Amino acid sequence: YIFDQLAVLSPIMLALSAATPIFKGRLVDTDVRWNVISASMDDRTPSERKENSHFEGDKRMAGNGLKPIPKSRYGSISTYIHDFRQGEEARAWKLNHLNDIDCPIDEESYRTLLEGGIDKDLARHLAHLFTRDPLVIFEGRIEELNDDLEVEHFENIQSTNWQTVRWKPPPPRTGPNDPHIGWRTEFRSLEIQITDFENAAYVVFTVLITRVILAFDLCLYIPLSKVDENMQTSHKRGAVLGEKFYFRKCIDPLEPNSVPDNDQLNSYEEMTILEILMGKDSSEEEKESYPGLIPLIYAYLDHIGT
Repeated sequence: YIFDQLAVLSPIMLALSAATPIFKGRLVDTDVRWNVISASMDDRTPSERKENSHFEGDKRMAGNGLKPIPKSRYGSISTYIHDFRQGEEARAWKLNHLNDIDCPIDEESYRTLLEGGIDKDLARHLAHLFTRDPLVIFEGRIEELNDDLEVEHFENIQSTNWQTVRWKPPPPRTGPNDPHIGWRTEFRSLEIQITDFENAAYVVFTVLITRVILAFDLCLYIPLSKVDENMQTSHKRGAVLGEKFYFRKCIDPLEPNSVPDNDQLNSYEEMTILEILMGKDSSEEEKESYPGLIPLIYAYLDHIGT
């Protein structure tokens, strides 16, 4: 759940923390680093990029190196993973409306995950990771590993898919005194700041946002195609002040065990980052105003008595 919500926020926070206007001593017409790193990590074959080539494939590669892959391995997410609705009608809504971008998967991995009891949404995400090839292999760490006790083979793929958010299972405990590390979501879009104070401020703000989302059961879902548009908007110079981003105007929890109606489906619009953070008054046609993330943080802190 928190993985999906933070994925929507990742381009907003990328633009808000923008701190990379210079590359190799030259000013550039963007403010953030994401696309530059994405290009540097893009190891897709010409066929995987849908480019004309004479590459006939290599059976040692995932998908023989021929299966089209829309994004670099360093990019935004390609599928939401929270199984927040039951029933095929609701699942179809999620796939058709929210997961509205291409998400190729490794079919063998997908079948294995389903047979192992993993739900369809999470299995789809994991099978998507396995459309990539491993980047680094260490001598003595292939057949010698015990996959019942170690997760290095999985992490070899997981840790080299650099998405805006990363779903992280608990690492295995090798002894009773080992610390218990739970399920985690890694938020990866923030830019590093010049001072420790600024970095700490963004960390605290992000943690508070997660607490607000969980405490109030907020729904930030928008179609992933709009999240990708927001990612490109966040690269524009001065996006934090001069651009608008798609964001939900009604962030109330969705009704359980139901398919959202048209009003809920289309409950998003373009807002400035200031409006996303501080709120927006309703128009004559709208029934409710959008409260803003920062007022919700204050409401949460009042709620817990801080």
